[in-house]
Amino acid sequence: MKKSFANARRREEGGVHYKHDLGQHFLYDEELLRSLVAATGVDKTDRVLEIGPGAGTLTKCLCEAAGQVIAVEVDHDVIPFLRMRTEGMDNLTIVEGDVRKIDLRSVCEPLGEGFCVIANIPYNITTPIFEMLWESGLPIKQISVMIQKEVADKLMAAPSTDAYGILSVHCQLKCVPTLVEIVPAECFTPPPKVDSAFVRLDMRTEPILPIKDEKLLMRMVKAGFGMRRKTLTNALKGTVDTDVLRAALDELGISQSIRGEALSPEAWIRLSNACASA
Repeated sequence: MKKSFANARRREEGGVHYKHDLGQHFLYDEELLRSLVAATGVDKTDRVLEIGPGAGTLTKCLCEAAGQVIAVEVDHDVIPFLRMRTEGMDNLTIVEGDVRKIDLRSVCEPLGEGFCVIANIPYNITTPIFEMLWESGLPIKQISVMIQKEVADKLMAAPSTDAYGILSVHCQLKCVPTLVEIVPAECFTPPPKVDSAFVRLDMRTEPILPIKDEKLLMRMVKAGFGMRRKTLTNALKGTVDTDVLRAALDELGISQSIRGEALSPEAWIRLSNACASA
């Protein structure tokens, strides 16, 4: 047995030291993990990027289901556990590093077109990870992740609900989100303070509607929700010329007193397109 594996086994017997600053909450129930992997539809024709494999329980299930897995782990101390749990799996490549800082395009190049991202994402970096993946330009076909239930609610929220916000619009512009399963906190080690949810986000191959200026669209969305209790004509001052915005609202038959939280992703596209054309 390799020395690193022997050391890992001794450390495991003595108890894994979970790092709260890295949001480490590991899921060891392989039956549950296999059912979640099955819900993604991944098979031996698929290639997978796993973010934050931790001790490797999900990684093992992914290697069993998929043709190729690249796992990116930031915690140097947990990698021996990961290697031990996945010993003998020749379709796995482990990359040490922070997924937000490495050259992700280079890391993912061996996965080719249409790969999947499957992960148990630390709660404290969920939104930055989503934004990074959605805007990466990488040929991702699906993102299936374990996240805080509250965040899952936001991803799928409808207009004029409390959960609806920037993340909702951004997600629904880029993906078709599906809630796969609610996973109670007690399923994790150590248990987090809140329940989790496994969600499947199928990336859109085409936008909901044609978008004239995506950067303008997202600037408007962020400004609109940045002061969500204000009307758009007030919230978007400094982002869009007020006269242009008022004319666009009139053109689309939208009330001048509407708030951003009342607009669907499609309505946001139409409004930004009208402003971009002015």
